[in-house]
Amino acid sequence: MSIKSYSLNIKNFFGNSQKEDDKSSSDIVISKKPASPKTILVIFPIEHDFFRVASYSYRNLPYDRSDINFHYIINRNFSDSFSLRRGEVHKIDLDDKSNIKNKSILLEYLNKTNFDIIIDLNINYQEAMSDFILMQNSNYKIGFKHKQSDFLYNVQLDISKSKIAENGYQKILELI
Repeated sequence: MSIKSYSLNIKNFFGNSQKEDDKSSSDIVISKKPASPKTILVIFPIEHDFFRVASYSYRNLPYDRSDINFHYIINRNFSDSFSLRRGEVHKIDLDDKSNIKNKSILLEYLNKTNFDIIIDLNINYQEAMSDFILMQNSNYKIGFKHKQSDFLYNVQLDISKSKIAENGYQKILELI
C-alpha cells in the first residue's frame, strides 16, 4: 500500500509571532495511514449548485467503502437528485430564514451514534448546519476553511486559491 501525503493549512493556536497584517501561512504534510472508521456522517451542501457537484463527486462513496456505515444529511428539496442509496439519509427542511425545522429531533437521534468522522461539504459557513458538527463527539471533523471553520473542524481544507469545489471534495475523499 502506498502512503499518500496531503498538504493542509493548520492554524497555530499556541501563539503568533507574526504581525497581524502578515498573510503568510504554513503548510504541514500529513501522511495518510490506513484508518478504519466504522461510521461517517456526511453533511451535504444546502446550496443547490454545490449540492449537485458534491452529489456527483461522492456518487461511488458508499460502494467503494462498503465496510463503513454512512449517514447523510441532505436538504429535502434535493431528494430527487440524491442517488446514494446505501447508508442512512436524514432529510432536513429549511424555513425562509434557512433555519432547520425540527432540528432538535434529528440532533437527538444523531447523538445516539458515535461518528468516527464528520464531513461537512458546505463550502461556505452555514450557521444552520453548525450544530450538527458541534454537538457530535467525533475524533475527526473535516470541512472547508471559512470564517468559522476554526471552531468547527480539526481538519480544514483551503480551496481559496483554486476556487474549485470539486477539487476540495476529491481531497476529502482521499483523506478518508
